[in-house]
Amino acid sequence: MIAALVPSAGQSRRMGRPKLTLPLAEGGVVIARVVSALRIGGADRVLVIAPPRSEPGSAELLDQAREAGAETLELPDVTPEMRATVEAGLDLLETGPLPSSVLICPGDSVGLTPGLVTAVVDGMRRHPQSIVVPVFKTRRGHPLGLPWPLACAIRELPSDVGINALRNQFADRVVLLDVSEPGTAEDLDTPDDYLKWKPQSGT
Repeated sequence: MIAALVPSAGQSRRMGRPKLTLPLAEGGVVIARVVSALRIGGADRVLVIAPPRSEPGSAELLDQAREAGAETLELPDVTPEMRATVEAGLDLLETGPLPSSVLICPGDSVGLTPGLVTAVVDGMRRHPQSIVVPVFKTRRGHPLGLPWPLACAIRELPSDVGINALRNQFADRVVLLDVSEPGTAEDLDTPDDYLKWKPQSGT
């Protein structure tokens, strides 16, 4: 089984509003696009980890994620960084049938497509003991593919480093997967990033 973790507990301060529920020109919202791409692309289970429902936009985020076919995990508190959010997701996955592999894809990965997910899933099947990193030209992106044991190793990283440190620690097991889609490195960090995706009538 391939599980996908979608850390979505950020506070979107740079966007000025909850970014994962922003509407898209194609219809739907950001988080629904990401969940749909993961499911269609080959993830058997998609888990969206969200901030407490009391946080602005969280209730809508949880509802939209579930409507798109994801399971959701509402955190009791706001997490300080993505690593803590991912670890909460790993804890939940560990309570059920263990996945063979894990995809990690931030909730604002608006450029994600089913084809891109399928390419990474195929790469994980060819390299089941490796960390699979999609690369468009020289830009590394998402989703990140990990065998379950290496996903669990995130918990053992030094407390002051993020998930990317895992690629350095296991550099000999990293497979760089060339992909043809620039969307692997497209996310929503600023209002300018959103201009490409927003409905013509505005938000």
